[in-house]
Amino acid sequence: MKQRNSAYRKSLTAYLSALALMVSYSVTAHADIDLISIGGQPVTFSAWMRTREYVWSYFQPGAIGGKSYDNRYNYQANSLRFGLGYKIHGIKFFLEAMNPTLFDLPSHALAPSPAGALGLGANYFAIQKEGLESNLFLKQGYLELTDIPLEGLDVKGGRFDFNEGQDLMPADPQLKWIVTNQVAQRLIGNFGFSDVMRSFDGAELTYGSPSWNLTTMYGVPTRGVFDLDGMDEIRKVDVAYGALNGLLRRQSGELLGRAFFIWYDDNRHLTPVDNQPVVAAAANHRAISIETLGVDLAGTYHIGPGTADGLVWGAYQFGNWGDQTQSAWAAVGQSGYRFDDLPWRPWPRLGFQMSSGDSTRNNDVHSTFFQVLPTPRVYALNPIYNMMNAIDANAELVLDPLSSVESRTTFHSLWLSSSKDLWYYGGGAFDGHIFGYVGRPTFGKSYLGSELDTGLSWKLSRYLQLSFYAGHFFGGSVVAANFPAGRGETFGYAETILSL
Repeated sequence: MKQRNSAYRKSLTAYLSALALMVSYSVTAHADIDLISIGGQPVTFSAWMRTREYVWSYFQPGAIGGKSYDNRYNYQANSLRFGLGYKIHGIKFFLEAMNPTLFDLPSHALAPSPAGALGLGANYFAIQKEGLESNLFLKQGYLELTDIPLEGLDVKGGRFDFNEGQDLMPADPQLKWIVTNQVAQRLIGNFGFSDVMRSFDGAELTYGSPSWNLTTMYGVPTRGVFDLDGMDEIRKVDVAYGALNGLLRRQSGELLGRAFFIWYDDNRHLTPVDNQPVVAAAANHRAISIETLGVDLAGTYHIGPGTADGLVWGAYQFGNWGDQTQSAWAAVGQSGYRFDDLPWRPWPRLGFQMSSGDSTRNNDVHSTFFQVLPTPRVYALNPIYNMMNAIDANAELVLDPLSSVESRTTFHSLWLSSSKDLWYYGGGAFDGHIFGYVGRPTFGKSYLGSELDTGLSWKLSRYLQLSFYAGHFFGGSVVAANFPAGRGETFGYAETILSL
């Protein structure tokens, strides 16, 4: 109890101090705060704080072995990041610490298989083993060289955030939204939605111009996501990324294309989560080494009273899934039209996404698409599925009631690509002893369900943002087979972000 109270007091003091500092500078600050000058250049201070209240009403497994589990609960989380930066003659030094704190985690929301964790609160509690926990660790620490020794060359080394797909960002706000929300972080991301996130220890190199670039990255992911010990690396896990990006700017719109390669190697020798028979899976402890080749193309075109947009994304995987051969694929297609001249600028969009599943349990080929190290919540706003063994037909409506307010409402119909595979969720490795993905049985069924969600973000000022989200999942036959006492699920949160 003393340890928990001490963690609470330390965290509360940190948040109140950070809040006071941010508010005190909110009138005069325009970006980072200049602290002192060295060699004619300032040492800057930056801060970012996110506070959330989560509400879960998860699927109901009913009593298991005479014991009931909490599928309804709420908990709170605060994430504070603060850093120091210095840049001179194209050389940048940056150090950033992070202090995540979790409050009121549910202690009875982790049910036996196949139900498992009843919401993300159960995932956090399973690692921390306490209802209240806090930690402080190095989130980023790197040296970056810009235009040294060549103009257009940027080299970064150390610990840093990395989100694939954001290598070359367009100026067109509509295309930029598509890149941020429909392209980036599908396969590698910092898992920024979680309260601990992840970083990478390694190096990143970019060379090019505003219209094209070549981006490469090698990194070892850190612990985090659901584990508050974000300081340590996940040893024996490596990832490398390379992409050639091109941007075509026209008077009628912009076109952005990318060809990319990802190498992922996992030598933790853990039992993989897949549809193999239990005995075969338990014996499959060889390294997972997967290569992914992919392309994507997104563009906007000004036509009529608004702007049309389109996106295609595809990837193929090969390599080794332990002692099996990896052969899998995924594809995405989307289109939309924004009515720029109408009130609230309505933007209806349609999309279809499909990834391969494994239909044969007892052969030497693993055909389930592997999502590597993504930020899955970008593409599953209600985080109970991901893009492994999944078919997703979706529609959404984006509205801008004000220039500082965005509303987004989406509807998804979801099936499993193979009823002989698993219902997967999760976002990849976050600990040295936990695989990172979870799979529930399908019981020979394929209809996962439908999802309706809505959210609103309001940028009150350059320092303060409020967000709200609520989503309901109408479980199908797969969900009903795993949760016989209730196939409906609701998830929501309210969020504030203060930043400098």
